[in-house]
Amino acid sequence: MTASVNELELYKEIFEKEPSAIIVLDERGVVKKANDSALKMLNVEALEGRKWYQVIDEVFRPQKDDGQEISTVDGKRLQVSTKPLSHGQLVQMTDQTETRKLTDKLNHMERLSSLGKMAASLAHQIRTPLSAAILYAANLGNQKLPLASRNVFQKKLMSRLEALEAQVSDILMYARSGEQSVKVLDAVDIVEGVLGSVASVVQKSGANLSSDIGPRPMTVLGNVTALNGAISNLVTNAIEAGAKNVKIELVADTKNVMISVKNDGPMIKPEVRAHIFEPFYTTKSNGTGLGLAVVAAVAKVHQGDIRLVS
Repeated sequence: MTASVNELELYKEIFEKEPSAIIVLDERGVVKKANDSALKMLNVEALEGRKWYQVIDEVFRPQKDDGQEISTVDGKRLQVSTKPLSHGQLVQMTDQTETRKLTDKLNHMERLSSLGKMAASLAHQIRTPLSAAILYAANLGNQKLPLASRNVFQKKLMSRLEALEAQVSDILMYARSGEQSVKVLDAVDIVEGVLGSVASVVQKSGANLSSDIGPRPMTVLGNVTALNGAISNLVTNAIEAGAKNVKIELVADTKNVMISVKNDGPMIKPEVRAHIFEPFYTTKSNGTGLGLAVVAAVAKVHQGDIRLVS
């Protein structure tokens, strides 16, 4: 009998001193028991006897960037898990506020570091098309230049300027990939937007672009500009690699939406496969190494992933 009492006292002490918030609900969703950590974490004076849904309405204020945590009215980020009991429910919460701040800070520092490397890596790559553009522009200023030659230089100038614009767009998208505003979107609309965005590239290359989109709606929470740019990058990358047939497929289940960009381009060598999503890694003589890195960054910020399948 003494041992049993001692065990109860021990369990009670563990319950009260546990740093995680522990809340026990009865069958009606009323709080039967809550430890001190729960009161401090939720910043309330009392919980016992209150309906849990009322506590949720009072304490939690979900934010767009919550991810795996839920925000509170006083700015905390709490990770909440629930488990059924024989007569009720167990709610456990851990405070991830400082961890989230540290993660966000590290991600910000990584982006700054990447941008520093990017500036050094792109300096000579930007200088080359810029120098060519200046030369073509100077030739256009020659009043004695024949009209045919003028048209040639004009096309070359536009080509160099478009290359510069593409590089700047990649830089901006990569830099902002972790700071995207999001809203509810239909993935079908995104893919249809991509088909229009890459139409000129596809036509110029002589490639064939098809799609297998599937039924509406395929709801996702995301940034339309970032997702459009990422998928367009995959299509453009496939065509530049030599693909003559590219197909965008869209498949959804109850939890996920999968976007596939399939193509008949050449196989990627095994030693290259491991690095293709790394920033600044490229096998092209005039590549920035940012195209697929941007795609990976966009997938990550949308709490997804990207895979290469042969």
